[in-house]
Amino acid sequence: MKSYSILLISVIFLYTIIGCSPGTISINENNHKEKYSIKKNDNLEVVLSANPSTGYTWQIVKNDKSKLEMVDENYTAKIVKEGIVGSGGDKTFVFKAIGKGNVILEFNYSRPFEKDLAPSKRFQIIINIR
Repeated sequence: MKSYSILLISVIFLYTIIGCSPGTISINENNHKEKYSIKKNDNLEVVLSANPSTGYTWQIVKNDKSKLEMVDENYTAKIVKEGIVGSGGDKTFVFKAIGKGNVILEFNYSRPFEKDLAPSKRFQIIINIR
């Protein structure tokens, strides 16, 4: 009976820890202008198609850093046949929710050296951190 009680307490403790662990929500360009609700300490992963060989890059143009902190940024090229260049890939931004409230997160896809041109693409989402 004592070992059963210890096992039961251990299982309850494990579920409590798992239930309290931060989650990750992953979104992409198909989610443009959508609204999301996440919990404080959750992660938000934004995956956007990119091709840096053209000079275009995604830039964050709107974010409340006191509520949504960028913790990682990377680029992953598509797997293509050897010798093929310029095929593009995905730019991934990872954010951590650090404060409660609403955040508009907006990106522009443009060439930074072309100052007077409008962005080629825009991406925006609204995040409610609770």
